[in-house]
Amino acid sequence: MRPQIICHMMTTLDGRIDGDRWNLPHSGRSVDEATVGYYDISDRLDAQAWMLGRNTVQIHHAPHSFDHDGLPLATQYEPFLSQRTTRRSLVVLDPKGRIRYEHGRIEGDDVIAVLSEQVSDAYLAHLRELDISYLFAGQDGHDLALAMQTLADLFGMRRVLLEGGGEVNGAFLKAGLIDEVSLMLYPGIDGLSGIHTLFECHGPAGLLPSAGATLELTHLERLQDDIVWLRYLIHRSALSSSAQP
Repeated sequence: MRPQIICHMMTTLDGRIDGDRWNLPHSGRSVDEATVGYYDISDRLDAQAWMLGRNTVQIHHAPHSFDHDGLPLATQYEPFLSQRTTRRSLVVLDPKGRIRYEHGRIEGDDVIAVLSEQVSDAYLAHLRELDISYLFAGQDGHDLALAMQTLADLFGMRRVLLEGGGEVNGAFLKAGLIDEVSLMLYPGIDGLSGIHTLFECHGPAGLLPSAGATLELTHLERLQDDIVWLRYLIHRSALSSSAQP
C-alpha cells in the first residue's frame, strides 16, 4: 500500500502561493513572523517525509545544475537506499536529474531523489557519492503511483506531505494520489492573473483533474494572525479523473 499523501500548503484567499507578494498581516507583524506556524502544523501532521518539485528546490535550496551533455544514459534502474540518518526525509521530484547537490541533506533532512530512466550513469554516481537515495518513476519520470509505492515498500514511508509548486500538486491531484488537503489560509489577496496557484494541471479545456472526488471538512481552526487551518479528506468514487478528456 502506498503512503498516505497530505497536500500541506499555505495560500492567500485567492489560492496564490507566491509569498513574496502577500499583504502584511493586520496584526502588524511581518509575513515571515505570521507564517512560521506553517512549520509547526507540518510537525503536527507527523509524516516520515515531505515532498517538493525540482523547481522549488533549485529556487530555495540547491541552485546549481548538473550537466548531462554527452554523458551515456543509465542502463540500470534499481533504487538506491542510502543509510538514513534523519527522522524525516525530503523527497525531491527531479525527473531529468537537473539538480547538482552539494551535500545529502536539505533543511537538515536526508534527500531522496525521484528520477526518470533518462538520467545519466554519471548523475546516479553523483547521488551515490553524496549518499543520496534515489528511485525511479518510470521511463519519463511521471509514474507517480510507482514512485509512491516504492517509497512505501523500500523506504517504509506511511505518510508523506506534498508541499510542491502548483504543477507538482496538480500532477498528484490528476493522478488521484492526494488523500487529504491541509490548507492554511493566509489573510491576504494577490489578485494578479498568472500568479502560481495551489493546483495547476495542464491539459485540454475539458480536463477535470478532481473528477469523481468529494471533499469532507474534518478540521477548522483559527490560528494567530488571522490564519485559518482547514483539513479536508478526499473521497473518490469509481470514476477516475484519468478517464477525463
